[in-house]
Amino acid sequence: MNNRELSQEIIRRIGGSANIVQAWHCITRLRFNVKDEKLVQVAEITKLQGVLGAQFQNDQFQVVIGNNVASVYAEVENVMKESATSELSGAERSGTGARGFNAVLDTISGIFTPILPAIVGAGMLKGVLALLVTLGWISETSGEYSVFTMIANASFYFLPFLLAVSAARKFKVNEYLALTLAGTLLYPTILDAYNAGKLEAIPFLGLPVSIVNYTQSVIPIILGVWLLSYVYRLIDRLIPNTLKIIFTPMLVLAITVPIMLIAIGPLGNFGGIYLEKGVSWLFAHSGPLTGIVLGGLMPLIVMTGMHYAFFPGTLQNLSKLGYDVLLLPINLITNLSQAGAVLAVFLRTKDPKMKSVALTSGISALLGITEPALYGVSLKLKKPFYASIIGGAAGGGFITAVGLKCYGFAVPGLLSLPLYIQPGGGMKNFGYAVIGIAISFVVSFVMTLILWKETDSAKARSERPMGSTAADRSEAGTPAPQAVQSVQDKKNEIFSPFQGELVALQLLPDKTFADELTGKGIAVKPAEGRMTAPFDGIVTMVAKSKHAVMLRSTEGVEVLVHIGLNTVSLKGQHFDVKVVPEQKVEKGDLLVEFDLEAIEAKGINIVSPVIVTNTPDYLDVVPVQVKGVIPMNGILLFTIK
Repeated sequence: MNNRELSQEIIRRIGGSANIVQAWHCITRLRFNVKDEKLVQVAEITKLQGVLGAQFQNDQFQVVIGNNVASVYAEVENVMKESATSELSGAERSGTGARGFNAVLDTISGIFTPILPAIVGAGMLKGVLALLVTLGWISETSGEYSVFTMIANASFYFLPFLLAVSAARKFKVNEYLALTLAGTLLYPTILDAYNAGKLEAIPFLGLPVSIVNYTQSVIPIILGVWLLSYVYRLIDRLIPNTLKIIFTPMLVLAITVPIMLIAIGPLGNFGGIYLEKGVSWLFAHSGPLTGIVLGGLMPLIVMTGMHYAFFPGTLQNLSKLGYDVLLLPINLITNLSQAGAVLAVFLRTKDPKMKSVALTSGISALLGITEPALYGVSLKLKKPFYASIIGGAAGGGFITAVGLKCYGFAVPGLLSLPLYIQPGGGMKNFGYAVIGIAISFVVSFVMTLILWKETDSAKARSERPMGSTAADRSEAGTPAPQAVQSVQDKKNEIFSPFQGELVALQLLPDKTFADELTGKGIAVKPAEGRMTAPFDGIVTMVAKSKHAVMLRSTEGVEVLVHIGLNTVSLKGQHFDVKVVPEQKVEKGDLLVEFDLEAIEAKGINIVSPVIVTNTPDYLDVVPVQVKGVIPMNGILLFTIK
């Protein structure tokens, strides 16, 4: 399934574009607000190839994709735009989104996610500069250092401008009016007075405009744009259409900016000051305990999306103190703890698929992206997740006890370690970071080895006699053993939809089928251009390109019959489908006729997989034989309960 197909299936199973109030994405997840949660087929979305997990959290529906999320989201956007009812503006669509505190988290995540590339890129550059200074490869007095410092500081210094655009998009108001608000906050009249120490307020209609340094500030501009959105809608309703272009923006700015400068700005700045004081008090009085609790709970916090609530405080700390002692250091520790757990699974598991997933997601976690590890391995296996919590708590307790500081914003992983080098080149803090991640990684790794063993089902599979699985029989080239006959009363039979030569899935050039990612089964190289029903049941899906049909038997076996490999490229040419979705069929009914010679003439591999897509519902899926020729409607597969 390519990104386009995946996005279409996700939207369809959410209930269509009309059920989506808003859509956006973070580093690894698609996020949706929906009108009716009952229409969302969570289990079906979880089964989609390319989806690592799906869940409702904080009035959001989240679909975990992994590192490919941006590409999938681009297709989600395209698919929604193509629908007459799918404009992304939540303001233009009926229905409600998140509520209460969840709405606050929703708003924060929606504002900060788009600007992450700018602040992460600048933060990493700041860390690299600190590393180069420490190594003596660049001088703090050099022109190169000055230029790169400007680049590294720009997105933080002018943070209100970035937040103005993002907040305007979130609150559905004109971005250029929002930028004007940010420009007012950073206007030289205010900054010059602040830098000169002239803190006497500017009188305005008898009210004071406080002199505050709004560079790198977070809360004032977000609240200002929020107010702007309400003022704009109010004024826009009152002004006649012929005068809107002139008077609406003028009145909106004339009302919003003074309120922001007199009340919202100082209030937001005041809140930021006390936020940093509160964090300092917390660490001064219960540092290790705070680290233990947050280090253990951070994976759960990330799962709910509540880590976005820490973003304003984190950026406030970086701007006021020059470092962060909460979100970034704790996330560094917990990310490495997650890596330790899944890499221990990689070392111990005998399952080649789990080995592959554990290795790739473990490397991703080392670099700071933990969702693939979290949803693909540790949560699925449970005990590695518990081990990661223990490791995170151990590392979190250490780093808060020593007061670990992060001097820039970046994705918390091994590549962000230069951000823990103290300005001026001190390495003590960097050493604490290395020790902290070592504690977290090792504790999680060891606890996983102690707590986790292969699951019972994996044990049962590994203890079966040689030759009892499809893979064993593929290697041996022998029919299924008589032992299968002892479970006749627990099996469902699937009959061949083709007449032709049998081919083991493992021999197919398509990795999706060969690695059994869509389920177990076998392939047939058809000798004629006819496909029939493999059992009594119902047609659940017919591919638009007519090359594949999905069916569900009366016993609940779900089967995909896929004519050829990469036949989707034919766009329906040479196929004549005889059935429609929801149509009942009986074993042997004609489903599709296809021009075998024309398809092969185009160089397309006609070998056709027959896959049990709900394989996890069964103890095993067993081919009757893996070599030779099978007649049409001959017994092809057993599913064993």
